[in-house]
Amino acid sequence: MFEIGNSLREARERQGRTFADLERKTEIRTRYLKALEEEQFSVLPAPAYMRGFLRVYADELGLDGQLYVDEFNSRFSVSEAAVSVSQRRERRTPVQTRHSRRVATSAVVISLAIIIAVSIVLVAAFTSKPPKVDVANLNGQTTSQEMTKLKITAVRGDVYVNAHTGGPNGSLIYGGMLMKGHHLSLTRSTIWIKVGAIQNVSWTLAGGTSATAGKRVGPATVLFTPNGPEYLTK
Repeated sequence: MFEIGNSLREARERQGRTFADLERKTEIRTRYLKALEEEQFSVLPAPAYMRGFLRVYADELGLDGQLYVDEFNSRFSVSEAAVSVSQRRERRTPVQTRHSRRVATSAVVISLAIIIAVSIVLVAAFTSKPPKVDVANLNGQTTSQEMTKLKITAVRGDVYVNAHTGGPNGSLIYGGMLMKGHHLSLTRSTIWIKVGAIQNVSWTLAGGTSATAGKRVGPATVLFTPNGPEYLTK
């Protein structure tokens, strides 16, 4: 048994590494790196991501990441306790029962009236003919009807994935550790992806077309559109 946090801290300080440098190398936020060193595991995300962060951080410091994951598993077990919820029923008098029945009947009548009204509105909306608009091609530009379908698979090892719609400032689709052998499927018009180790992943586009990363290694940023991938970093 050894102290996970102290061991990580001593390795970092011995190498003179800064959190800013390690965050850039591992794609793990500084507050999570500090939490690992202080063994504040409650600050970290789900256990699967926690183990991934621990493995990546230890490996970056030249340590045996699997050894740290095994130590964590032996010391901290996560169990889910089943919570039993009992519902207490109050005794009702005959008067209360009749009143409850009248309230329930009124609620059913009101609900049926609302359902009928909504159905009428929906039928009217679908039967009316909207003006025809040609969205197939507008001035030769790609329309918003076209979507990018992407499958990311961690084939050679765990990899941290950060995915946004459109660009780095778009809505976050996924952010976390993708474990080896697992895959992630995304569908958007454009998808901005940043990975911690591009050599560990494979891309599959719509129709099963594979997109190779070539000889690229390490962190990389890729923009996927219906026309294919565009590597924003070398």
